[in-house]
Amino acid sequence: MARGKSVTPELLRDLADKLQELPEDRLREVSDFVDFLRSYQLQQSNRGSPEALLRHVGTWSFAPGELDHLLADIQEMRETELDR
Repeated sequence: MARGKSVTPELLRDLADKLQELPEDRLREVSDFVDFLRSYQLQQSNRGSPEALLRHVGTWSFAPGELDHLLADIQEMRETELDR
């Protein structure tokens, strides 16, 4: 199991103690929530990547000229970054 750098044994022990007191249906909710947090973290680390963008191809809709304006803004930002 991958752990964050700030996870202490005390924190893990405290969480385990609290989890042991919960009924099974609440434990399933906790498990679902942990899965959500892990998937959210993965999505955030992938945000803006070509793979993340390609998942949405064909689902975008823009007003006339809006996409061209956005692409021009992106190009301008890239050029500004190169000038630094």
